[in-house]
Amino acid sequence: MRTKSKRARLCPVCGGPMRKNGRTKAGAQRWKCPGCALSTTAPRRDGRRRAQLGEFLDWLLSGKRQWDMDGADGRAFRKRVGWCWRLRPAIPPDGVVRHVIMADGTYMAHGWCLLIAIDGLTGEPVAFQWCGHESTAAYAALFSRIPAPDVLVSDGLRGIERACAQAWPRTRIQRCLVHVQRNTRADLTSRPRLQAGRELKELSDALTSVRTAGQAAQWAGALNAWHGRWRDFIAERTWAKDDPANPKASRQEWWWTHGELRRCYRRLERLFREGKLFAFLDPGLLAGGPVPRTSNLLEGGINSLVKRTLLEHHGLPEEHMRRACEWRCYMRSHAPDPYALIAGLEQAAGTQDREPTDGNDDGYGDGIQANNHDDPTNEPGFYIR
Repeated sequence: MRTKSKRARLCPVCGGPMRKNGRTKAGAQRWKCPGCALSTTAPRRDGRRRAQLGEFLDWLLSGKRQWDMDGADGRAFRKRVGWCWRLRPAIPPDGVVRHVIMADGTYMAHGWCLLIAIDGLTGEPVAFQWCGHESTAAYAALFSRIPAPDVLVSDGLRGIERACAQAWPRTRIQRCLVHVQRNTRADLTSRPRLQAGRELKELSDALTSVRTAGQAAQWAGALNAWHGRWRDFIAERTWAKDDPANPKASRQEWWWTHGELRRCYRRLERLFREGKLFAFLDPGLLAGGPVPRTSNLLEGGINSLVKRTLLEHHGLPEEHMRRACEWRCYMRSHAPDPYALIAGLEQAAGTQDREPTDGNDDGYGDGIQANNHDDPTNEPGFYIR
């Protein structure tokens, strides 16, 4: 028998050091325990699992098909990487105070919404949160893991602004100008019929052309001039007794005749007054670095990648869909270490699974299992695309 190696394996039965004992027909190193006479190949589980996880991520994040991986029809691939779905990637809080944070929600199948917050300058995800819809409580849970930034760039939903006021009371809000323009088109359409609507839409379209504080002041003057011309027009009311056929007549005594136009103006005027339209031009904020005026870095960055992943792997079961989104966010974060999650999975399992042998090991098999069937993965919901 050969002498004990410095890298000797420990016996899984008695815990003592094992000695090298030749090799199998396949060339694998065989080990034998001098205390209890157990003989095994003792394969390196961590190296095998790291390789399988790398193969799994290559398939999941690259858009490859299962039959493009090793295995003619994908069956062998699914069998190798089926355990990877049990890993739960998460972005740990790092405590770094960032100048700009962007946050938004992405809706997907099975009634889920994924809230994602990214560094507004680098585009790296810093946290994500699952929820049913973009509520104040959901955003508050997301913001609780992030130190208060100088600026939050958002689409302006009430839930995110209320959560910001609660979690980060001193953080300034920069409303995404592209979303402001979308809201204007939703109220006035792309081709307003009224002259007042056409003029107001031109003002809204000009928002993304504002680059300096002087241009912002000119824009505000043009908005104020518009209100001076059309103030009486947007103040007109329609009474229910004068239009009984209108569906609103059964619920209201009167309503604004040009309600959409009035709402659009009030939105623009309120955002300017609250400093949310041109916060990106504030010298006090610019001292800490540039401030984006849109959330395009988020929409065209991680959000589009999440949607592309779900499209490339359409038909995933609910839990697998969520894991795929979490992996996409985690791998785009600052310093992802996917292989560190393997140790956590082993600890959660309590004991390591028995390693498959090469057919020449001295030992006992596990026998025939009652749940063995034709599905090679033995994982419910793991389907070929």
